[in-house]
Amino acid sequence: MIDYENYLRIKHLLQYIHSEWIKQAARQEGDLSSWTRRRDMPLDDILLCTLGKKGLSTTMELRQYFQAVEKMEQTVSKQNYLQQRKKLNPEVFKLLNANYLREFYEGQKVKTWQGYVVLDIDGSKAEIPDSQENRQVYGQSSTGYGKAEARAALSVLHDVFNRFILDIGIDHCLSSEIEQAKTHIQQLKEIVGGRPVIVMFDRNYASLEFMDFLEKAGVKYLIRLSEAAFKAEVGGMKAKDQEVELEHTKARMRNIKQSKPQRAQELEQQRSTGVRIVKTVLATGQKFTLITNLKQGTAAQIRALYRKRWLIEQRYHTLKNKLKFESVTGKASIYVKQDFWAQTVVYNMVEDMITGAEYRASGEAKKKRLRYEVRINENIAIGLFKEQFIRLMIEQEDSRKDQMFRSLIAEMQRNIVPVRKLKSSPRKWKHYNKYKCNLKPSF
Repeated sequence: MIDYENYLRIKHLLQYIHSEWIKQAARQEGDLSSWTRRRDMPLDDILLCTLGKKGLSTTMELRQYFQAVEKMEQTVSKQNYLQQRKKLNPEVFKLLNANYLREFYEGQKVKTWQGYVVLDIDGSKAEIPDSQENRQVYGQSSTGYGKAEARAALSVLHDVFNRFILDIGIDHCLSSEIEQAKTHIQQLKEIVGGRPVIVMFDRNYASLEFMDFLEKAGVKYLIRLSEAAFKAEVGGMKAKDQEVELEHTKARMRNIKQSKPQRAQELEQQRSTGVRIVKTVLATGQKFTLITNLKQGTAAQIRALYRKRWLIEQRYHTLKNKLKFESVTGKASIYVKQDFWAQTVVYNMVEDMITGAEYRASGEAKKKRLRYEVRINENIAIGLFKEQFIRLMIEQEDSRKDQMFRSLIAEMQRNIVPVRKLKSSPRKWKHYNKYKCNLKPSF
């Protein structure tokens, strides 16, 4: 046997998929009979097929799945499969994800900043199949060509140093990012337990009501301010790093009263909110203002910490462009949440394995005295994992499964790229052909 902790987490995930309690979690609300009969494609097969999807047509997905599990004689029609999928509660994948991550955060290898788990939250829009049902459930927004198409609002809760996605929200495209963030915060303890956390946000989240919500939830926050936010207090600062009282003025309460009258009443009684504001200047000369309830850390440390927030943009890139996140199975609205949450589970398993492979690759690089630090080629790692995932999950013999895992880690480890520290430069928006040579998918 091998003692890789990430391997044990993957084995436990497989045990959850084959357990009896997962059948209850996979039922829709009010459904008491689904997943009781043994069908040609039972629940565990449907879960594995959904997790292992490669963005192909449904017919090819089914063909490749049954080929991988060596059941080519078994035939399930596309229509039958999609009907079974409609009975599947998407929340089952959130449950699998929470169980997988809980094992990690209960361990001793969690990377922190001054004892805090550092998280960030950000929103995005996702392409979804342009069906009438999806337009009604998720709404629509204009594309770059001026045409309105179905879109969903995504919100991701991401661990900066441990690289996991703890939660993902899929809502109507006009949903409030702040309300989505509150949902993430309410689910935090289920995954990280009692560990203290810092959550970082972009400018859209700078709200008195939201900061008060985070304070009462026991969450430390770090938010970038826009130039127009809290101008009076920022302009009146005598130092670049200072504790400030934000006045709950009538003008500031007006908008809160319209949407949350009870919360406005609570804030009016408090009269002000105590915060710490840090002003700094980027290498490009751009002014940069951060607001926080953190007491720890110097201004330079806080600025350096906030610069890690951009990693969430990389995660969106990985989800959308490497995992084919937006390649949804069908036009029904339920498939959107099923596929998005399923691929979040896959993303976390892949990143877990990449972290293990990267640790070993870095050790080898030091021994060889390579000029640059190295990291695992994420695109190839995802392709390798997708290629072996089904076989790894269905293998019954422990020694064989161990060997497959070792081989997969070793192959990931062989595909490394150097980490070059380049000078920072202003962001330039570029337009590429869709099939650029160095952006080809790995599966």
